[in-house]
Order: sequence, then C-alpha cells, then structure tokens
Amino acid sequence: MAATDSSLPIARRSAWRDDCMEVVCGIANAGGGRLVLDADVDGRGVVKRKTNRLMKTIPSVVAAALGLTCAMELVLEEGRMCLEVVVPPAPEPISYHGTFYLYQNGFNTVLDNEALDRLLQPAAETDMKWETRPVIQASLDDLNMGLVTRYTGALRDTDITTDLDEVAAIEEKLRRAGLMTGVGTPTNAGILLLHDQPQRYIAGATVRIGFFGGRAGSPIFEDEVTGSLIEQVHRTVELIFDKYLADTGPVQPRGTHGSPPLPRDAVHEAVLNAVAHKNYESGTPIQVSVFADRLCIDNVGRPPRTWTVTALLGRHTSRPNNPNLVSALRSLGIIDGWGNGVGAMRMECIEAGLPEPIFELRDNETMVCFQMDEDSVMRTSLSGNDPATHASLTRSALSDAHAMAREAALQHDIGLTANDEKVLSMIDIDGRLTAPRIAKSLGVSESTVRRSFRRLRDLGIIDRVGSDKAGFWRVL
Repeated sequence: MAATDSSLPIARRSAWRDDCMEVVCGIANAGGGRLVLDADVDGRGVVKRKTNRLMKTIPSVVAAALGLTCAMELVLEEGRMCLEVVVPPAPEPISYHGTFYLYQNGFNTVLDNEALDRLLQPAAETDMKWETRPVIQASLDDLNMGLVTRYTGALRDTDITTDLDEVAAIEEKLRRAGLMTGVGTPTNAGILLLHDQPQRYIAGATVRIGFFGGRAGSPIFEDEVTGSLIEQVHRTVELIFDKYLADTGPVQPRGTHGSPPLPRDAVHEAVLNAVAHKNYESGTPIQVSVFADRLCIDNVGRPPRTWTVTALLGRHTSRPNNPNLVSALRSLGIIDGWGNGVGAMRMECIEAGLPEPIFELRDNETMVCFQMDEDSVMRTSLSGNDPATHASLTRSALSDAHAMAREAALQHDIGLTANDEKVLSMIDIDGRLTAPRIAKSLGVSESTVRRSFRRLRDLGIIDRVGSDKAGFWRVL
C-alpha cells in the first residue's frame, strides 16, 4: 500500500513509547511514512541530551526489531521542534512480535487473517523489483510534463493533455521504459525521474548536505535538496561549489584564489552515481558531508556483494541496482552506462593534481571521499580521529597495481616518485593514454613521463602491447 495523494502517512506521539514500534511497523506496511515525536529542547531551542540519544538509539532498535533502516530528522512544525522518524516502505508485509499492523487514516490497526491475505496477495502474485512497483496514487498528470516530453521525445509545443494520440504514444514509451504500468500508473522509477517532489511518495528520496568544519558531530549548517533526480544532481553540485566550497563561503579552498578545491566534473559524477545506484527502499537520504579537508558522499546502496574496492577501481561492467532508472538516464545522455564513472572520477582528480578519491564499501553502503588537503586527511580518519583506521582504509583502497608497484620497488630498493604513482594511476584507468597526454595532464615534461614508463616497466608492473604508435600499456 502507499500513502495518500498529498503525503506519506504521518503519525504523532508526544514521546517514544512502547507502542511506537507497532506504529513504525504499521507505517512500513502502509508504504512508508513518518512518526513525529516532540523534541526535548531548552529555552534557546538547543536540543537536549534525551533527544540526541533517541536520534542514535531509535534507528538501531528499529533495525533489530523490524529489519528496517530509518532516518532521523529534526524539523520545526508550527513553532515547535519535532523529531521525525522517517520509515521506509516494507518490501513485503512485516510483523512486530508476530503481529501485523497497518497504519491507515490516523489509526494503527491489527490485521486479521483476511486483511493480511489481501496485503500479502500483491506480493505473492507478482515478483516485481522495487523500481517497477506502481505508485497507485499518481498518474501521468502528476508528472512534470517538461521532463516527460524531454524523455519521450515528444514536441514541447504539443498539448499532450488534450491530444489523445500523443498521450497514448507517450504512455507507451514510458511503459516500455518501466516508468509506467499498463494501466497508466507511474512506477517508483517514473516518480523518481519525472516527478518534482518524489519524496511525497518515496521516503528519503532527497539529498542532504552538511558542513562540519574540522569536527565530527552535528553539522554547523545544512541543506536538503529535493526535486526530480535530474534536478537533485544539478542543485546538489551547484550548492557544493557555490556555497560549501566557494571562496566567499565557509570553506576556504587550499590553492589558487578563485579556483575550486575539487574538480567539478568528478564531484558531479560521484553525486550522479549515488543518485542512480541508491537503494531507495531504505528511506534514507543521500548524505554529502563537507569538512575542512574532505568531501564525502555516503549512499545506501552498493555494487554486487562479491565486489571489493579493488574491483570497483579496476575496469568493470555496469551492474546497476536500478536498471530501468539507469537506462532512462542513459537515454537522456546523462550517464554512459558503461561503468566508467569511477575511472572518470580518478582521472579528474589526478589531472587536477589531487589525491585519488577514497572508496569504502560497507555492508549496505558506498562512500566516496574527495581529499582537499592530502597532509591533513592522511592524519584524520573518515569516521573519526583514529589515524590507524584511516591508514587501513587507505591501504584497502589502493588498486592491485599500486600495491604491486610499491612491493616491487621495495624489493629492488627503488623509491617510486610521486610522478611514477600518478602515471601508474592514469594508465591503470586507460592504458591507451600517450606520454604527451599524460604530461599535459600532470603538468610535467614528456621525458619525465617516459622515465616513469621505463621505471615501471623495469619493475615488471607494466608492459607495452603492440607498437608505440598503435599499442597500449597493460598493467600486469
């Protein structure tokens, strides 16, 4: 089941009580929504310890009891500070202590056997992926017609609301793309791509940006980006560079005055990857954390379980979590769909003279971290101030090529130069790169690049396949 046509189900309680878990269960079975609690604040509006503790404990107890990943948000409602528990939709009906609940019309009810059978029937009859499930409260009229015509290729000056032939053609194209069902109902993928406010139907379908400065904890300030996925990518990148990383903003770039501290295309690619490959059933927004020395993008959703960071850094085919959504973005020319995103991010950073981004794969999450100050970031962990933790992460994020190169250099008592490592990174991404191209990207001479070629080849790290003119470098 899904939410009302205006918003997702919202339940209100003054405090977290024993029955709140039953309410969360009922909301999840109703298609996801929010449980709103009164926040504990002082006279100045500062959140007290009790509410801070709830923000940490509620997601863990819900995950343990129901297997759901909830997000926590502080919001201001009618002049009062409230704590919102953002509940994702249950992929199939779930129970709490063996009892099935359903939150409807302001009441949380226990489902009898007949009602439970009706709730289970759709899941039993169809084996749908999440992105192809219908959003029954929406129709073609609820979508952004500009985005629809852009995607379907319909003439922008055509009144598709009155031209039935045109409407039929558009609906057929959307059905073939998996963005609409056969009865004219948008799917989850269609809502994400073509609706101006997808979070009305899909909990957590937003991007949150927070500035933390030089410390962890609560952000100093933050933004939440809404809109269609295309608009979210555009607006997120715009905010990052115009507000969070601007010379006139709170973060002062380390480098030439007036130049951004990170390559825009690399950050754009990372945001796009997060939006395209997110697990939208989680109900958790994409999180962009900006620190004084790094920018991290954390996303619920990851490549196949068999993949390691090393596999992610190497050449790989595209294995999207949301194939219909990715296919639509490819049709729009927004992504290429060839699995080149990670390589493009690495190349952009190398060409900008910056360290490669660090990738981390957790059980159900993917994080990419761009370093803006190599010295300081090497002293600071991504998750705290534990240098050992970060050192371990950095080593795990090295490609096999880098690890082999360093080991071979140590065995031969040869020190690899910074240029050697940069050259290796670039040909590890694309072995067809020429010495002039690499030299131009790194701002060094061709002879310097060719010396790196010779040193890496002598160490048995790379080999030349084919002629100097038509061949390519192969990382062994």
